[in-house]
Amino acid sequence: MTVMQRRLIEACVVALFVLTNAPDLRAQSVTPPELSIPRVPRISPGAESRQIVGLSDITITYHRPGVKGRTIWGGLLPYDEVWRAGANEPTLITFSNAVTIDGQKLNAGTYRLLVIPTRSTWTLIFNSETRNWGSVYDSTYDVLKLPVTPESGPHQEWMAFSFTDLTSSSARVVLAWEKIRVGFTAEFATMENLASALGGWRILNQAARFAMSEEGAEGKALAWVDQSLAYERNGSNTRTKAEILAKQGKFTEAIRLGEESIALARAQNPDANVSAMETLISEWKAKK
Repeated sequence: MTVMQRRLIEACVVALFVLTNAPDLRAQSVTPPELSIPRVPRISPGAESRQIVGLSDITITYHRPGVKGRTIWGGLLPYDEVWRAGANEPTLITFSNAVTIDGQKLNAGTYRLLVIPTRSTWTLIFNSETRNWGSVYDSTYDVLKLPVTPESGPHQEWMAFSFTDLTSSSARVVLAWEKIRVGFTAEFATMENLASALGGWRILNQAARFAMSEEGAEGKALAWVDQSLAYERNGSNTRTKAEILAKQGKFTEAIRLGEESIALARAQNPDANVSAMETLISEWKAKK
């Protein structure tokens, strides 16, 4: 084997190692069920509602019944009886990461979602049996049961799930049908998930900039940008640290790092656009 061939093999091995061990900022692999297009149209059509929350994913697959002039609550759906939260096959909800539902912890995975409507407080059920038909319910598989308070709203002809009150770590999941809405808040440990997935100056710098925008997370932002700088010092991560320090009121140090950021950016590319950094430095000098 020639030296050239040996070096080529070594390069391939290194590339394979990097690809297979590179950190992934996506949520852990939990595959939600898929809806297939039916051969004959369904009376209650299938639907999927999905929301990314920080690094986590919520996916709901369900079928949408219509009101069609019927009395729904206490009529088509009797009070105090379990309802599949949809029609046809079971309504399934998938969380890609461990989640907290209205303060109660739930593991990542797919669950059958059910509801018990009443004239006052309803019950929300997460059930781990997901293979049987939608009307099949076995309480021995219940993982979590929560009280939820229904609210009134404008008429919703076709039942639907939606997401409201979105933040980088939480979202409210709302079921709406007829003039009733019921919902719950799903919260994820976004910062902890991010910390476990980081590596390399670029991702660490992006994480620091994200944390910088989160209230009370400046400590994490500073720690991550320092790790980024330890990998490689460049115009991008020095600017990030300058901005973090400026947010802390440390303008003298922020100005020094801002000027270093400009110098590093121009050293890499003489035509680099540094006007935004120059503007920030001018603002910081005025605040000293």
